[in-house]
Amino acid sequence: MNPPAAPAARPLAVTQHGGPATRLLLHGYLGSARNLGTLARRLAARDATAGVVCFDLTGHGASPALPPGADLETLARDVLHTMAALGLPPLRVLGHSLGGRVAMTALRLPGGAAAISELTLLDVAPTARATSPETVRIVEVLAAAPADAASRDDLGAALRAGGLAASTIEWLLTSTVRDSDSGRYRWRFDRAALAALMPSLTRDDLWPVLEAGTTPARCIRGGRSRYVSEDDAARMRAAGCPVDTIPGAGHHVHVDALEELLALLR
Repeated sequence: MNPPAAPAARPLAVTQHGGPATRLLLHGYLGSARNLGTLARRLAARDATAGVVCFDLTGHGASPALPPGADLETLARDVLHTMAALGLPPLRVLGHSLGGRVAMTALRLPGGAAAISELTLLDVAPTARATSPETVRIVEVLAAAPADAASRDDLGAALRAGGLAASTIEWLLTSTVRDSDSGRYRWRFDRAALAALMPSLTRDDLWPVLEAGTTPARCIRGGRSRYVSEDDAARMRAAGCPVDTIPGAGHHVHVDALEELLALLR
């Protein structure tokens, strides 16, 4: 009997900033590379010889749709496939939230340790846990929103009616696009597919990846965020992964404290 075929990999949408890439930024769940655009541009502007590349993860932004049964490993394989297809050298990877978990998963796949030279976890831990109630609520409100509307503001109004915070709505609306035929605004992503993906994203225990110490890693967390607990931080430090805390920042550290984050990334 022949062995099962390897899952088909999907080339991801890529945004390049500056010169030849030395760093890769991976966004969080329900986001896209646009969410890290300001950080990427600022990092690239500091050194003309050190560019930054950003990917839209599978099922997000302009990247291919999620295949049936997709999980965290699906996203990680597509990241490694895209890096190889572009001929990128080993990169310093910064992953925010889901992006950090994707990067840790990539490190345990063939070729991952050779592709990622250094890892920065932006407000995310390797701990397996249930999806946060906040994320579940966002997905519920998204599912209840209309598929399209006459304006981006109309889609935003549906999210406001669901009780989401203004900052969350602004972030979600970056994943809308105006349809060239109808002129109406629609979601870039498949909301049902992303809802089905959600439970698999935080269920894996990724501590063995970090505690192996094969790839240098660090964590930067927001002081107002609950995504990296004190127990997580202590275990990270014990594993040789430094943890920096930016007191005034929430989960979206790159928005709440961009200058402080840039200083730490020097």
